[in-house]
Amino acid sequence: MRARQARGVAPFPYNPMSDLDPGRRRAGASLALLSLIWGYNWVAMKIGLADAGPLQFATLRFTLAALCMVPVIMKFRAPLLPRREQWPAVAILGLMLAGNFACTLTALRLGGTGKTAVLVYTMPFWVLVFAWLALHEGLDRWQGIAVAIALAGLAVLVEPWTLSGGLLASVLALGAGMSWGASVVYVKNLQKKTSVSMLMITLWQMIIGSLLLALGWAWLEPQSIRWTVGFGLALGYTAVLATGVAWMLFYYALRRMPAGMVGLGTLATPVIGVLAAWLQLGERPAPLEAAGMALIGTALAMLAWSPRSNAQTANR
Repeated sequence: MRARQARGVAPFPYNPMSDLDPGRRRAGASLALLSLIWGYNWVAMKIGLADAGPLQFATLRFTLAALCMVPVIMKFRAPLLPRREQWPAVAILGLMLAGNFACTLTALRLGGTGKTAVLVYTMPFWVLVFAWLALHEGLDRWQGIAVAIALAGLAVLVEPWTLSGGLLASVLALGAGMSWGASVVYVKNLQKKTSVSMLMITLWQMIIGSLLLALGWAWLEPQSIRWTVGFGLALGYTAVLATGVAWMLFYYALRRMPAGMVGLGTLATPVIGVLAAWLQLGERPAPLEAAGMALIGTALAMLAWSPRSNAQTANR
């Protein structure tokens, strides 16, 4: 053993994690926990929708989540209020958030949990498309192949040729992913013009979004909420764990790991959502649905490992 150490050879057995500093290991553990929380959140939302309408659940979620975001903002010492010139952008993002989650939760109530999660998480592809259209950012060959694979997966997963009752849920989930992608491009364009705190933007998105969702609740969902134990647990999970705690974990990991690695880690979220819905709700994907999910997952992984993404991460 001493001879091996004298020659600079590591003693056996070798632990590769020993080369990582404690901060990086904790960040990796935070990222894994974040993916678990966000992945299971799809099941929690599905459970909550059994006792409330989509707009009711979304309103309560973002009202509580906004309260949870205040200590997160104080923790990271971000500003609480937008500057005067930032209010129009914040209002637009709040409108996008309300539309996004109205579509997401309606799709979740009408369709399968895993399928909805995968379709909403097509957001990265819509970011590429909208950035190409609005910001004139070109696609490299690798990204073009990934988008083509994703479109094939979408065609298989949505099954537009069937014209079945599940088509509306698929279209709404896809619309939610597109709305999410559009908001990302909008924020990206906003960041080019002015410095903004994403924590502050997130807080006011939730406040404005919850107000708009409350208006929809009053107009479209007059039925009463059933205040069951399951509903309370589901609401608490989505508002406290999946928002307040999850955002702290996200920013903790982002400050200690490359952005590309953090993005790749969160790709496990829809996979966990599919598995959790299968195990707890008995929603086993049909063979064609599983094939579509696999294609989209492959395309997402390709985007995460694309040469351009790695180069941008290195530059940042």
